[in-house]
Amino acid sequence: MTDEEGYVEAVLLFDADCAAVEHEMTGDAFQALMAGEADLAQYAASVVRAAFVVVGAALSVRAMVFFTFKVDEEGRLDANFNLPLRYLADNAGLGPDVGAGVIRLACRGQCPVPWHAVNLWEPLGEGEDGSIGLVQRGIWRNRLSLKPSGALDRVLEAPVELLEHNGASAKQLEHRLTETFGEEGRVDLEKLIRQHNDRLVQVSEKYRADLADQQQGYLDQIRTCRDEIRELKAALRHEQQKSRRLQALLRGEPG
Repeated sequence: MTDEEGYVEAVLLFDADCAAVEHEMTGDAFQALMAGEADLAQYAASVVRAAFVVVGAALSVRAMVFFTFKVDEEGRLDANFNLPLRYLADNAGLGPDVGAGVIRLACRGQCPVPWHAVNLWEPLGEGEDGSIGLVQRGIWRNRLSLKPSGALDRVLEAPVELLEHNGASAKQLEHRLTETFGEEGRVDLEKLIRQHNDRLVQVSEKYRADLADQQQGYLDQIRTCRDEIRELKAALRHEQQKSRRLQALLRGEPG
């Protein structure tokens, strides 16, 4: 899922009981919050439960990431916040159908990057009054005036296996596309799916490479720390030996 395909992003903040969506912001507004260019004074000195949402055509939710973040006493987002929200959304497992097909869902019990699960939370309840339903209803209200432009998101979002799972035949989907674009603008469904799957492979390979680089960086840091510990232990042993020699001299013992 990319912005070029017409998706937009939003972040919805829940109240303390997670019984309602209390505050909404666009993806750009949350980026400003992360950059320290804005604050959330009303959430000062608290841990906030939020949902990162990827929205497609007709205000259909395509992916949700249920995450938490800390706000300091001045209403600033914790400087250590580093969740790759869009990556988690793009690589999340399948979730429920909230009205426009099966969504992708990342949460505490279903996180594509295991070590980030600690900063996610499990959506509560089911149906319209559950956390997931509240998010979709909030997006449908569209208080943020979101304007996603992707007309093909529902087809492009699902890999071939998901389309087959939903019982939608290629002919049926081609018929839908023809109804939308007309005979002259008819789209080659198989080509679209191939292109989409190719993009998924490219994105997955890129992030796997990025994660491998991060892991290598951590390993290098660990090795550096181990070397420093060995040097400190050697210095400590040397000082202990010097101390024992000095004590022996003070007692009049030969060195």
